[in-house]
Parts: sequence; C-alpha cells; structure tokens
Amino acid sequence: MNIPSNHIRESVKLLSRIRYPRSTLPVLTHVLATLDATGITLAVTDLDRWLETRMDVPPGPNEPESFLIPPDAMKAMKQADRNTGIRITCKGPRKRRELRLAMVCGGISVESRHPTLDVSELPLRPVMDGREIRIPARTMESLTAIAGCASNDATRYVLNGVLFTPEEGGKLVATDGRRLGCAPAEVPPTPFILPSQSAGVLAHPDFTSSDAHVRLQKVEETEWISIRSGNHILMSKIIEGNYPNYSQVIPRHAPELVTFSPDHRTAVIKWLRGLADHVSAVNLSWEKKNHLTLTQRSASDASAVLRVPAEIEGNPPPIAFHPGYLADAFEIGGTLCLSDELSPGICRHPSGRFCVVMPMRVTIATAAAVQAEAANAA
Repeated sequence: MNIPSNHIRESVKLLSRIRYPRSTLPVLTHVLATLDATGITLAVTDLDRWLETRMDVPPGPNEPESFLIPPDAMKAMKQADRNTGIRITCKGPRKRRELRLAMVCGGISVESRHPTLDVSELPLRPVMDGREIRIPARTMESLTAIAGCASNDATRYVLNGVLFTPEEGGKLVATDGRRLGCAPAEVPPTPFILPSQSAGVLAHPDFTSSDAHVRLQKVEETEWISIRSGNHILMSKIIEGNYPNYSQVIPRHAPELVTFSPDHRTAVIKWLRGLADHVSAVNLSWEKKNHLTLTQRSASDASAVLRVPAEIEGNPPPIAFHPGYLADAFEIGGTLCLSDELSPGICRHPSGRFCVVMPMRVTIATAAAVQAEAANAA
C-alpha cells in the first residue's frame, strides 16, 4: 500500500479527536487501514464512536485488504516529508504480522518495522443502512458554537450532550444547569441527544465545511447515529433518556440591552478568560454613560476593573456573573439582555442563537463596594 504523507498528516488531525491512543485496550490504540479498488480508508474507534476518513486513489486490489497500524507506526509516518509517499508492506502470519514502512524523512530514505495485531481483534464497524437525512453545514457550525455549554458531570448523564429537537422549527440545546446554549437549526425529525465527545469530533472543519447526511438506527439494542460529510463518517451512540424542560429557564422579558462592537467583545472575553480560576464573580455596573464597568474583587481584596464602551438601551441593573460562564455566553452572542439583578441574563446573536447565564448573588455591602470602586476608577 502506498499512502501520501499529506493524507496521513491530515487524517491524524481528524482521527485524534477520538482519543484512541489513550485507550486501555491495546487493539483500540491502532488505526484500521483498508485498501480497496477505489481508495484508502483509515478508521478508529473507542467502542462508543467509530470515525473514518477516506481518500480516493488509483485502482487498488479487487478484494479489500485491511490491517492495523500500531501507534508507533502512526507516529513514524507523521515524520515523513511533505508531498512524499509512504510504502507499507504487511509481512508474516496473521497472528504475528508486522508492518514494514519505507519513507523519506529529511530527504533521507528510512525503513522501519512495527509488530501489529490481527484485524479480527478490532470490534466490527456498526452496520447502518437506514434512510439518510440531509442537514446543512450551518447546523454543524451552530453545534460547535453551543456544545461547550453541555455538562461534564457524570452524575447528570443526560446533560452530557447536545439535544437535537424538531420543536419550533428545529433547534439545538446544551446546558449544565448554570448556563444554557440554544440555536435554531435544521435537524432530523426524531429528537436525540448527541454526546459532547461526538460534538467535539463534528467541530472539525471536515464536518463543518459542507452539508452532512444523517442516519438514526438501532444497532443491537443500542441507538446509534451516523453523520457523513464528504469522505468522512462519524458513527456514535446517542444518550438515552429524557432531556429536562429547558424552556422554563429562558427569560421571556429582558428589555435592557447592552451591545458591544466585535473588537470590544473580543477584549471583554479575553479579560474574563484571564481572571484567576478561583474568582467567583464579576460585577457589572453602568455608572458611566454608554460604558459597561466590570469589576472583579478577590478574597484577598485585590481588584481588577475593565471599562468598555457599549450601546446601552434602557436601565440595566447591577448584576454579577461567573467570569468563565459570562465569557462563554459572549462567545455565543454579543448583545446582553437583562431584566433585574436576580434573573438570568441572555446573550443573543443575530443568527438566532443565544446563551442563558445564571446570575450570582452578591450582598448589598459587596455591591456598594463595587460601585464605590468603579466610581473611584472613573
């Protein structure tokens, strides 16, 4: 088998989104390579997901040939010079096979040998042959935008993913109980919950750059989804369970608006991300006309103040948010909508996607200190 080095390098960028090299099962650390009459397919699995990418090549054997590429061989192939070919030869009986690599590294011809496992040890690829449903690339873009709002708490398993629901014309929903991301989207007619790890795979440009085709099907009593985009396919188990009633936390009336320019929003996000992890709250106040003041005070009484120009409509209340969650919300939408200091804030984007973020309670004394700090800074 001859594989272009560029194909190996680009394929690894996608395949590594499933952390197969860290698997505790030796066979799952290998990459399955299949050569047939029309192309080369590379695939990995972690039992919950199957990811494969394909490259069309000149005609190969009439009957498909498959073998497993061990981690050390993949690492070696990534060192091959760009725009060169890698020749792979399989030798030995099935139970004691080895791969022999011949390639060019730094302009020098290099050969190496790598013991490998038998293909039969790898779990079989899920068979999914149901009807495909087309969804546009912007659905994957919206998925990438809100997926970070999903929970990673193992005790809240049903929240460890993104809900695809056809309600209200179709939408995506992700929440961890402290923030909620939502985006309108064209989705299949059957609702399902896509695990966060699978959403991370779909954030790769190979899936966001073109329309995708989706299949939902039960395989051996387990619900699976197949998402195909171009020459790339992700198959994933879906999360079974009832998603909670997310609509009850979405503010129905938030008339006070704060909008940043794109550059100022980027500056605010960067400032919020730069705060120490132990910072519990950032206070927002509005003493100066057409400016938002963000004040952070640590347990040691150290403080930081950021004042940023903003278009302000109405009379926003003084309010406090967790800095990391507020940064996530501003990543999703640049217009902050508020009603009062105890109700959730909501950051909206012109595309219709938004992020609800729960406020943090602050004492009257703390609020007064923050206002005095902002006034002194002015």
